[in-house]
Amino acid sequence: MEEKINYREELASIRESLKGVEKPYSNEALELFENGMYCCVLLAEENLQEQRGGENGVLAKELLEYGTILEGYDHLLNAVQRAVGRMVDALYDHPRLKVKLLRLRLLAMQRIEAVEDHPIGLIEDIWEEISELESNIAAADKGQFDQIKKSGHLKSDPVEWTARYEEVIDEVERIVEERLSDHPRGMGFCFAYWHEKAEVLEQFGVEWRSPSSMNPGVMFD
Repeated sequence: MEEKINYREELASIRESLKGVEKPYSNEALELFENGMYCCVLLAEENLQEQRGGENGVLAKELLEYGTILEGYDHLLNAVQRAVGRMVDALYDHPRLKVKLLRLRLLAMQRIEAVEDHPIGLIEDIWEEISELESNIAAADKGQFDQIKKSGHLKSDPVEWTARYEEVIDEVERIVEERLSDHPRGMGFCFAYWHEKAEVLEQFGVEWRSPSSMNPGVMFD
């Protein structure tokens, strides 16, 4: 049976190898940046699957650093745009960070168009996603929560679009995960999670309403 790769250990090794690396970057350094980018994505996806919170924001920022460097090299553009696209799908509660990722993906895809001299159909969709995110962010920054457009059928607390929420949510998720480390992850877990999340957010000065509070009458397991 194939041994499972420990992406956290692999990423730690890459970080250590990159210490002191400066421009002009060697091929070996570029390969480390690329592998670091992949490790960030794979670890974020693993966290998402295993319901581990509090780390994906940090991983997304690290990927953004690697991807910004690699975007300057034509032969790595496809790797950048694919990795960023997957990280966007693995990232929640970080609309401002998500915009930065999307803009990097957009830049990489526009450069691919220029290099390969043919259009990429996804570009218009990315522009639309950026526009929707920035519109909701602007509304939240102005305190115009009624102007925030929701996606899907369920309502969520618009405070999730505020800068303060985005600033503290990684630490909040880390604390909640510690508190619930021994809690069974079966039926009803979401209510324990939401209770702890609301309590910890309050300690950080954020009043947050859970999905059950925002959607009375809806059954959650």
